[in-house]
Amino acid sequence: MKQVFILLLFLSPALSAQNRVSVDAEIKQVNKGQSMTVQKGIYLNANGRMVVRFLHPEEYYMVTNTFGEARVYHPKTNEVMVMNDQMLSSQGELIYYFLTNQTEDLGLRSLGFSLANTRVEGNMIIRTYTPRHSRQNLSKVEIVHENHLPIYSAYYDAKGRMVERLYYSDYERLSFTAFPKRVTGISYPTANDSIISRTLYSNIKVGKDATSPHFDFTIPANARRVDSDNLFQQQGRRR
Repeated sequence: MKQVFILLLFLSPALSAQNRVSVDAEIKQVNKGQSMTVQKGIYLNANGRMVVRFLHPEEYYMVTNTFGEARVYHPKTNEVMVMNDQMLSSQGELIYYFLTNQTEDLGLRSLGFSLANTRVEGNMIIRTYTPRHSRQNLSKVEIVHENHLPIYSAYYDAKGRMVERLYYSDYERLSFTAFPKRVTGISYPTANDSIISRTLYSNIKVGKDATSPHFDFTIPANARRVDSDNLFQQQGRRR
């Protein structure tokens, strides 16, 4: 689900200490019997600069930062699209929450949510967060922790209807945190429809082990700038 992240002026010491991180991701989504798979590599620098290299179904790059200032580059056509949207912030990647010790609220506090309730059921801790100010899209979010790690989250719209739930599993222990290598999501665009997605993370590299040249990827200076409508139309014609 798309989430809007507010501007953070400084990166957490946890991320700075680890310097940078890279991870591969495969996202498979099933909607009305149709399946789509996306493969990408994520390269997050300590200063918040992030390079995402999409490999499938089409190769292109997205370079963004903590402010959501993003550029999408297609090497086949040498075209670049410039966007400025906080939804594109590097802080929107799941691994950012774990690198910056935001596993308790998964970034909700920085989104303007406050802790409204905490309850314990067996060995699970369930926290409910509500927006501090009126929001049109979400009324509350529930996060369930087990052994201090999030295993489930649920998002509810303004009418109290669950619109998305996420399951976090297959944790890999890193030197400073643990990270879920599998995230399964079910979203409900309408009361009668659902979209199932599965994200598998692999090849996690941190600090000195993260040596990919993609960390320093730079869009060519001679890339031709296009607007989003033209770029998407050209992509459609090529497919």
